[in-house]
Amino acid sequence: MKSRRASTTRESYNGFLYPSFFILAAFVITMLVWNMLLSFMRFPGYGNGKWIGLKNYIDLLSDQDFWNSCLHSLYYVIPMAIIPGVLALLLAIAVFDAFKGVISEKLVPWVRGGFYLPQVIPIAITGTLWGWLLDGQQGVINALLRNWGLGHLQHDWLGRPIPALVSLTVVMIWLQLGFAFVIFLSGLARLDVATLEAASVDGASWWQRMRYITLPALRPEILVVLLITVVGGLKVFAPVVYVTFGGPHGSTSSAATFAVHSFFGGQFIGGGSAVTTIMAIGIGVAVSFIVFVFNRSTRRSGGDE
Repeated sequence: MKSRRASTTRESYNGFLYPSFFILAAFVITMLVWNMLLSFMRFPGYGNGKWIGLKNYIDLLSDQDFWNSCLHSLYYVIPMAIIPGVLALLLAIAVFDAFKGVISEKLVPWVRGGFYLPQVIPIAITGTLWGWLLDGQQGVINALLRNWGLGHLQHDWLGRPIPALVSLTVVMIWLQLGFAFVIFLSGLARLDVATLEAASVDGASWWQRMRYITLPALRPEILVVLLITVVGGLKVFAPVVYVTFGGPHGSTSSAATFAVHSFFGGQFIGGGSAVTTIMAIGIGVAVSFIVFVFNRSTRRSGGDE
C-alpha cells in the first residue's frame, strides 16, 4: 500500500517535470548536434563553412597545447573532486559528531554558511581577490612572509608554471570544499543517532561506525558530489580564467579554456567545436563509469540500507 502511494506521488510530480525536461533536452541536443557538425567544418565564424571531415580532429592530435590542456583538465579532477570530497566528508562527520551534544545545534547554520560562502561569492570577485593575495610583487601572502621573517619562501606565485599550478590547486580546493561539505552534512541529518550510539555502546570504534553505518547511509550524497565535482573538474573554466588566465605560457590551461581560445582568440571555430565534442564524450564516459562503479558496489553490499 505504501509503495503504491509513493508510486502515485511520483507520477503526479512527473507531470510537472516532463515539459521542462523536454524543452531543456531540445536545446541541449540541438546545440550538441550543431557543435558536432561545426567540428567537421572549416568555419571562421562568418560566411559559409567548408566541410573538411576529420581534419580538425587530426590537427588537434598533433597540437601539443591541446594535449597539455587535456592533461591539466584530468589533473583538475584532483583539486575539484577528490581532495575536497574526502576533506568535506571527514569534516562533515567531525562536525556532525561535535554538534550532537558538545556544541549547540544553533550554530549549525553558521558553520554551514561559512563553509558554503565561496560558492555564493561570484567567481570573478573571488578570482580577483586571490589574484591580489598571490601577486608576486604586492601580494598579501608575500608581504606576510616578509613580515614574519620568511622572505626566503616568497614566490612569484602566478608568474611561474609550478607555483601557478599549485596556487590554482589551493584555490580550487577552497572553492569546492563548501559545496561537498553542505551536501554531506545534509545527508548526515538523515542518520539515526540512536543507531550510532548503540554501535558505540557495543564497542564499535569511530572508524567502524563510519565504515559500516555512516558511509553506507551517505551513498546517494557521495554519488551526487562525485558526479558534480568530477564533471566540474573536467570542464573547469572560470577559476582558471580569473586566477591565472591559463598562464604562464599555458601551464594552467584547461580543455575548456583551450576551446574558448580556439573559438574567439584564434578564429578556429571548427577546432574549438572538435575540442568541446571530445570534452562531451570524455565527460559522458566519466559519468557512465562513476555510475557503473557506484551501482556495482551497491549491489555487492546488498543494496540500499
